[in-house]
Amino acid sequence: MSGGYLFVMDPLSRINPNGDSTFVMMLEAHRRGHRVYSCEVSDLELRGDQAFARVRPTVAQRVNGTPFLVGTDETVALNDLTAVFMRKDPPVDVEFFMSLHLLDRVDRRRVVLVNDPASVALSNEKLFAMRFPQLMPETLVARRQDRIRAFIEEKGDVVVKPLNGAGGSGILRLVRGDKNIRSAVELLTQEGRVAIAVQVYLPRVTEGDRRVLLIDGEALGVINRRPQPDDIRSNMHVGGTAEATELSARDREICAAIGPELRRLGLVFVGIDVIDGRLTEINVTSPTGLQEYARFSGVHLEVQLIDWVEKKAKELKSA
Repeated sequence: MSGGYLFVMDPLSRINPNGDSTFVMMLEAHRRGHRVYSCEVSDLELRGDQAFARVRPTVAQRVNGTPFLVGTDETVALNDLTAVFMRKDPPVDVEFFMSLHLLDRVDRRRVVLVNDPASVALSNEKLFAMRFPQLMPETLVARRQDRIRAFIEEKGDVVVKPLNGAGGSGILRLVRGDKNIRSAVELLTQEGRVAIAVQVYLPRVTEGDRRVLLIDGEALGVINRRPQPDDIRSNMHVGGTAEATELSARDREICAAIGPELRRLGLVFVGIDVIDGRLTEINVTSPTGLQEYARFSGVHLEVQLIDWVEKKAKELKSA
């Protein structure tokens, strides 16, 4: 057997067919006649220097109650596939990193990787954005509690974030004079053992957190995510509301600045977060937003993503 698109992902039972971006990628790949497989990170293995996986032929479908048709398990050599999509959601824990090490053994001269596992391993979504400090609100990453408290005292109004969180988990706003600062910093840093990000609060977050979607470093779509009135977090996992919007000149300026680096690193499908014209995160693990964007715009960016994968696969085959 050769060829096929493998999606390394969370269990199929957790996938929401009405909102999940991986689901529509699988739909589009199947629509074009590609063999589609799914597996979990526990299905990956190395034999010598060769990566294998226990996979399941998987057909995604818009059928209520039966979003997936799943075939009999097979074992495949990843170098025999056409493309591998790493779509496991955070947290980015030890097992997540181990799966990236396994996927790094895939031959990039033969197989299209979305996204490149070595680059994902080096691109923490909060820290990666700090390669572009001129685009960001002022941010401190530290584990020393005294340094963090001093930054809060200096800036007066900040947001603190766990570095390996996702979906808005663990994000707090702290204001100078708040009697909870010491306790919150102790908790988030695990008493100084874990680094966190501390970022100057942007009041216009109440107007929304823009999720800009990029394919191969090019900005192709955007949605606005507005927080609930009683929350600072606009993530849809915690009740944020998606709204239609259009790419702004500032969105394009930010993407033009980061796009070459994304292409160099093989970070093909990326979602960045922009608040009040400031870059706050670069999401490379399992970006979302395809279905929300399609509902507002009628444009299915998964089509353009699979276009890119097919073109890249042809280039590799002819090289």
